[in-house]
Amino acid sequence: MDIHHGGESTGDLAGALASVRGGEATAEPDSSSVPPAALAILRDGRPLLEVPFGTVHAVLGPVPVLRHLIARLSGTSTGPRGAARVSGSETVLVAGSPARLSSRAASSASGVAVVTAGQAISWSQTIGENVLLGSERVAGLRETVTRLLRGPSGDRTSVGRSDAERIHRALGVVGLDRSPTDSAGALSVVERRLVELARAVAAEASLIVIDDSGPALRADEVERWRQAMVEVARAPRTADPAPGVLLATGAVTRLASVASAATVIAVGGDPSPPIRLSAVDGEREVVAALAAGVGGVDVSHPVAGGSSTSDGASSTAAPVTAAGLAVEHWTASHPADPERIVVDDLSFTCAPGEVLGLFGPPDSGAGEVLLSVFGRSYGARTRGSVALDGAAVDVSTTDLARAAGVLYTTEHPIRFDLSFLGGVPSSVSPDALTRMVRLGVADPRRDYRATTVPSGLVAALPGVHRGPDADQFTESLRIIADTGARAVLLAEPFGATGAPGSEDGRRRAERCALIRSLGASGRAVVVSSEDPAALAAVCDRVVAVRAGRIVGTVGAADAPDSEPLDTRAVIEAMGGLA
Repeated sequence: MDIHHGGESTGDLAGALASVRGGEATAEPDSSSVPPAALAILRDGRPLLEVPFGTVHAVLGPVPVLRHLIARLSGTSTGPRGAARVSGSETVLVAGSPARLSSRAASSASGVAVVTAGQAISWSQTIGENVLLGSERVAGLRETVTRLLRGPSGDRTSVGRSDAERIHRALGVVGLDRSPTDSAGALSVVERRLVELARAVAAEASLIVIDDSGPALRADEVERWRQAMVEVARAPRTADPAPGVLLATGAVTRLASVASAATVIAVGGDPSPPIRLSAVDGEREVVAALAAGVGGVDVSHPVAGGSSTSDGASSTAAPVTAAGLAVEHWTASHPADPERIVVDDLSFTCAPGEVLGLFGPPDSGAGEVLLSVFGRSYGARTRGSVALDGAAVDVSTTDLARAAGVLYTTEHPIRFDLSFLGGVPSSVSPDALTRMVRLGVADPRRDYRATTVPSGLVAALPGVHRGPDADQFTESLRIIADTGARAVLLAEPFGATGAPGSEDGRRRAERCALIRSLGASGRAVVVSSEDPAALAAVCDRVVAVRAGRIVGTVGAADAPDSEPLDTRAVIEAMGGLA
């Protein structure tokens, strides 16, 4: 009996199909007086978010907020389900008609296509078969009708030509110059995204929702990917205008080169009014809205006692000092692929008594560098050096790292989902994924995406390791003070956001105080997080990490007692939230 994994199984094919396959649901007639757009989300008849046909509209906000929006539009939200309404008095219109969002199939039938940053690829099929995945049923129906009309002797090649034309057009629109007969397993990271985008083009969706998270792209790949989105929004469909493209992203830098407008969604809040983007205006307004939306303390004043640089910054956060923690020229690959670099020759120092922040979402390298330093617990390959108080230390195993005085902890461990027999999901650690690839149990071709959320199966199984609960992690921060650790590495330690006085709010404030006290005790404390407001509140200095390299710095290494950092400056150093 074969064990299928990572893309070669029928279960994996079903998973790819589930994200694109339409169903038998039909949209209700349009009863709205709102002029038709690719997407309109209304509350009591008032537009909250609109995406006109033939445009790229960016939506920015914290990752959980964007994931929730994508889940709602794709029919995978765990909230209340039903036709037309997503919550309360909110109504979703696609191409002017109330959209059914009760399932993936219903969402697809309503004209919505979701591009998952290269995750919904059937590895056992060709590029052409992937482009038609989910919409080939239409060709099958057409072929059946042709056979009935023409009889057994009829020419059946017209359907094949039609499919070939659809594939050729879709690949041409997204700019992917690959043979449709090539295996999907030979695709690069950006090409996987392009195939998914071509699939949405072939399906002639009214609204294309693009999840722009996932593996980081090189600079040339970013330009290729953005140009493809622009071309998709320009390409008319068979008998309809060009689709509307909703781009869910965290990147602000050069956003105007792809999107004509942007909307910012705050944590637990409504979307902002649309911000018009141009070559000379709009992006700073987006940054200001992001800072306000994530709870920035002061979004209107520059950083006190510090400096901010971005987009040309060195991969070294500060000159190496004799005291404290020094990580030099650290490189770590993806756990499943030794050739895919996640942490790219990154160097940083953290002095005793300093709290250093590494700002970046999963797959940025911010959290991965800490986990790989601690016992090389992340990465198929790692290299670089670690020193404490000027002396090189061995951190090649977790036991040796602890013995050297380096301690790592997190409330949300990095996990990777695998599919085994029948597509049954299993959630594994980075180190386990590396071992499974080496043993041939996991497929190295798959584009495994890091997550800090357990799979549904793991959450349902009793006794399965999920990391500490909120109270246990808070207690672990207290216990660290009684250890001999000289360098403390904390990944996503802040917990859920909450209003002041709420349980989440009190726990978050307590953790911030505990982290500050660890620094005050003379330890070097390095904190990685995708929360810029929390980092600004607790850190003396923050470096922004994108694609495994430092792209900006806020704060001064020699001014640990300066005023709190500014949230907006942290976001500007990154050029957004990702």
